[in-house]
Amino acid sequence: MNKDSNMVLVTGLARSGTTLLSECLDHHPNIMCIADPMNEFFKGFMRYAYFHVENVKKDVGYPIDHFFFSGSKEVSRFIDETDFNHPIPPYLKEEILARIAIRDGEYCPEIIEPLQYCKATTFDGLFLEILQLLFEAYGQPGTTCFGVKTAWCEQLLKPLARTFPNMKFVNILRDPRAVIASNYQDEGSRFPIFFNIRDWRKSVYYQWKFENDDLFMKDRFVGVKYEDIISDPEITLQKITNLLGLDYSSEMINKGFKKPNSSYQVSEESTGIVSASRDKWKKVLPPEIILQTEIYCGAEMEILGYSFTNESPSLDYDSLVNLKDNVFETLSGWCQDLVSNKENYEGTWHQFNIHLESIRILLLHGNNTQYDTNLVADFFYQYEYFIWLRQQGKDLID
Repeated sequence: MNKDSNMVLVTGLARSGTTLLSECLDHHPNIMCIADPMNEFFKGFMRYAYFHVENVKKDVGYPIDHFFFSGSKEVSRFIDETDFNHPIPPYLKEEILARIAIRDGEYCPEIIEPLQYCKATTFDGLFLEILQLLFEAYGQPGTTCFGVKTAWCEQLLKPLARTFPNMKFVNILRDPRAVIASNYQDEGSRFPIFFNIRDWRKSVYYQWKFENDDLFMKDRFVGVKYEDIISDPEITLQKITNLLGLDYSSEMINKGFKKPNSSYQVSEESTGIVSASRDKWKKVLPPEIILQTEIYCGAEMEILGYSFTNESPSLDYDSLVNLKDNVFETLSGWCQDLVSNKENYEGTWHQFNIHLESIRILLLHGNNTQYDTNLVADFFYQYEYFIWLRQQGKDLID
């Protein structure tokens, strides 16, 4: 295993079908794609970015940020421009390996013991060392492409591409209402609606960027939709095997799959790809959550071909303020920490975020033809992406 090895990384927002997609790839006789062994490795790299740029030691529970008026612009810029060829501070390596053993080891228990003997002192070296452990535990003799699946790390794909010249990347998108519904069922571990929709929009942005606006990534990246895997798996998976330079194999969809949404809680397998949960969100989500998702994700949803339940949603500020979010008591612990407390969450925090979303809506649907490029980039990551959204997918960028 070395930097020039053929690799694949699958990512996307959690609950978007990343595990299903990684299983499909892992069924291929020449591909190893292990789900979730390196979540804590990538979170550790994000903590390193804060330490390197701002000399701040973030808590081990700090999430991978969507950087929409949160986190640090300087840290985000560093991530966009760097690679993984950085030394790991000793304290951080210890944290990463301990967290992998405790959390990611639930998914890949065979690597827990050998993790303690990892000798790498750089992020690129540690990635290769862990990938080698995964191959020794789960790889097959015919494996020629070595991969992992990790959610929430879209922004880290280009740094990885700079580090590993033969690594390819797959991002999966899913109807945001279905993503939120999957999370919404777990009372006590929910996210604020703004976290969900911004993480989803970030994933859409990076898929657009790597497919349309980044020549370095364009031939090393493919984006797919969960709904296409369900409805036409062979055609969708062929896009990925073509990217990897491999022939499509029917084994990718004909082998057994773990049950949807409970991949690590049960060991029973089902035959083939299950589509029962595709529209489950219609029964799970309250109307107000559906409405907010369609308002805040509407432009992206339209481009991606998702239909709406609300034909003419109200967009005025007062109406948005009155729409309810998940209550504080149902939020996961790390979410409660980020919003400070119940009073702040239901008051100032909620109003501030409604204000941000209202400005974004006005920018997106306004009649102006001239906009301050820096202002727009704050709300849409990149000015060209904003223009693309305004044109509803018709790419008129010079």
